[in-house]
Amino acid sequence: MTKEVPWYGPVEWCTVIEHHPWGLDVRTDDSDIIGVIDLRFIGDDILCINPENWPPVGARLKVRRQGTTPNGQIRYTARESELALPATEQEWLDSPAGKAWLADQNNDPGPA
Repeated sequence: MTKEVPWYGPVEWCTVIEHHPWGLDVRTDDSDIIGVIDLRFIGDDILCINPENWPPVGARLKVRRQGTTPNGQIRYTARESELALPATEQEWLDSPAGKAWLADQNNDPGPA
């Protein structure tokens, strides 16, 4: 059994549309998709978990899609460290980290 590739979607622009105790609702500019940014993924600095440091409603942010939850909720990250990752899945797979991940998958015996 193969593990999921730890890769994010392309960098997109979005607009903050609402604040919640757990994070932000955002709408992507190009596709009008509404998703969420958990407070842990608003920024790299630990201070970003405090609502007083969140971008205001109406602010535009760069984000990357992290995935979709089982209930269909789309999750994004706005962390600079994650925005700086390779732009495509193939670029990631060609990177040293991606090659190491692929090698690990080839050596994984799977479930016992």
